[in-house]
Amino acid sequence: MEKNAQPAWEPWQNEYRHGALYLFPPADVAAVVNELRARHDPKSAAICDAHISLSEPLAGPLIGEHLDELRAALAHIAPFDLSYGPLTSIRPYPGVVFAITPEDDFFALRQAVQATSIFAGRDLPRATRVPHMTVAEFITLDETRELVAQLGDTVPGGTFLCDRVTYAVPDASFHFEPVLEIPLGLI
Repeated sequence: MEKNAQPAWEPWQNEYRHGALYLFPPADVAAVVNELRARHDPKSAAICDAHISLSEPLAGPLIGEHLDELRAALAHIAPFDLSYGPLTSIRPYPGVVFAITPEDDFFALRQAVQATSIFAGRDLPRATRVPHMTVAEFITLDETRELVAQLGDTVPGGTFLCDRVTYAVPDASFHFEPVLEIPLGLI
């Protein structure tokens, strides 16, 4: 078993044992999304509050020179507005998500993060994943179609300022807790 692996976790969960980098929406947006997550996918809601995944899972804890390098990279990126909505799915996968735009700004942020030595020499399979904020992921394709049709245009989207990146790490029960926020645009 790998160092720090949790024997009670599934293999995919152990990949996240050192956490990852996320965008967490402000409290008012999170409250709406978290309520939807709790109602339509309690399993996903129990893992993490409303978020937008930014990076691959980290290979080790975020400390020392890697943290300094990440802070320096993020200091050069100005805060920007992110829009969420409408509700959709990312075919061919099951799940209901809020679309996130503008994708160009999001991908520029992701590229800056994953260009640091933290991710050097690693496969980055999530590098081209479409940005999204998940409502339900542990559901079937049929449930996905039904939920998108049911919620349709009744769930409003919105906009919020993306001005920080959050490092979150799972606890022993595999619930991600934010442990550090790194602001954007300090230069």
